[in-house]
Amino acid sequence: MKKRFICLTGAMLIIAIVFAGALAAGQDTDAAVVKNELILKSGPDSYMEARHIVLKGSNEEIGKALADIAQKEYQTKLVKYASPVYAKARLEYMSKNYPIMLERMKGVARSYGLSLDDTDYDTSSLYYWMTAPKCSAIFIPASVAKNGHNFYASNRDYYTASMSEVMGGKRQPGEVDFSSRVFIIELYPDKGYPSIGVGILDLASINIDAINSKGLSVAVLEDDTYGIERIQKDLSRQSGLYIYQAIRLIIDTCATLEEAKKAILNNKISMALLPAHFMVMDASGGSFIYEKSSNDFSDRFLDSDGKQPMLITNHSVSDYPTLDKFPEPSKDDYDTFNRYRRLKNYVDDHAGKYSAEDGRHAMSLVYGRVNEASEGGYHALPLRTLYTAVVDIDERVVAVRFYLKDGKTDPATGFPELIFSEPFEFKLK
Repeated sequence: MKKRFICLTGAMLIIAIVFAGALAAGQDTDAAVVKNELILKSGPDSYMEARHIVLKGSNEEIGKALADIAQKEYQTKLVKYASPVYAKARLEYMSKNYPIMLERMKGVARSYGLSLDDTDYDTSSLYYWMTAPKCSAIFIPASVAKNGHNFYASNRDYYTASMSEVMGGKRQPGEVDFSSRVFIIELYPDKGYPSIGVGILDLASINIDAINSKGLSVAVLEDDTYGIERIQKDLSRQSGLYIYQAIRLIIDTCATLEEAKKAILNNKISMALLPAHFMVMDASGGSFIYEKSSNDFSDRFLDSDGKQPMLITNHSVSDYPTLDKFPEPSKDDYDTFNRYRRLKNYVDDHAGKYSAEDGRHAMSLVYGRVNEASEGGYHALPLRTLYTAVVDIDERVVAVRFYLKDGKTDPATGFPELIFSEPFEFKLK
C-alpha cells in the first residue's frame, strides 16, 4: 500500500498538479520579517537544514513575507486549479470560515504579482516538496510531570533519500532529499494567536508540531490504517481545508480543546496529501486524538483522562484502541504497532513522575534507524529520525534536536547510533 502511495505522489507531482509559471515576486520591502536565518546548515556533519523564521504584522503582511521566502529560498510555485470556479469557491469559503487565512492569501497573491479576485492559482499553500513523514509522540499531563508542566515529546522520521531514489531510480543532479529541509516559524499576527510551529513541505500551512500563546498544542502524524486510496490526490480540485490547514486554523483561532473540536466539526476538512491523525493538547492537562473513520469518514475524538500519558504512532487509535486488538507483532522493528507497544511498555514500567528527559528517552525507544522498503520505498533505504521535539505547553517553549548523522553501529541490533544536534530552544514572547 505504501509503495502505491509513493507512486501516486510522483504522479501527483508530475501530472495531476499544474504549477504556476515564472511569476514575478513582489519587489516592495516586507516589514513583517523579524528574522529569517539558517540556524543549521546541511553538510558532511549535518544532514538536516533548519531555518528559523519570525514574522510580525498584519496577516496580509505575514502572507506576503511567507511567499517571498518560499520563492527566494525554496523556489516555490503555486498550484493551479483545474478550473477558476475552484478558486472562487475557495475565496468564499475562507472569507466565511477562515478570514485569517484569506488575509494571508492576499499577501501571497501580492508576492506572486497576482490579483486574488482574478486568478486560478491556489494562494493558500506554499508547497516546496511533498512526502509523508512518519512519527511517534507521547503527551505527559501536568499531574504526572515532575515539574508540574504539561509537555509532549515527538519524533519525526522519514527516508534520508530523494524522491527519485524512493521511487526506485537514481538521484538526479541537484536533487534534494524529501525531508532534509525543516523550518521553525514564529508568527505574531495582528489577528489570531501568536504561535510557534515546526514544519516541513508547505510554508503556509504544514506545522507538524505547533503551540499557540494560549498553550494549545497540536502534533500531527500519518495514519497508515486510514487507506491511501481514500485520500484526495488531486490538489488542483481542493476545496475547504485540507487536514494540515485545519491544524493551522486550530492554532490560529482556538484556545481550548472544546474550541478545537468545534473548529473541526464546523469546517469541511479533506484528507489530502496523506492520511493523517493528530493529537491536540492544552494547559488544562487534557488532550484528544482526532481521526477520520476509514469506514464512513465520520469525525472521531478519543479523549484522554488527563491523568496518564497519551500515546500515538501511525495507526488508527479508534480502529486499534487496545493492545489486544493489535495484529501479531511484526519482524519490522519500525512497525507502528511495535513502536506503540514499546511506548506502552515504557509507560507501564515507569516509576514516579516524568521529566522532559524521560520524554526524550521514550522517543529514543522508537527512533527510526532502519534500512528498509516497508515505509514506501521500492527498495531498502535508510529511514532516520529527522528531529526530536519536546514542547513545554505551560512555558510555550519548543526544544528541537536535529539529526546530524549516523554514529557507530550496535553489533547486537545492527542499528546505528543517531547523532543529534544540541537542543535549539524557541519560546513565544
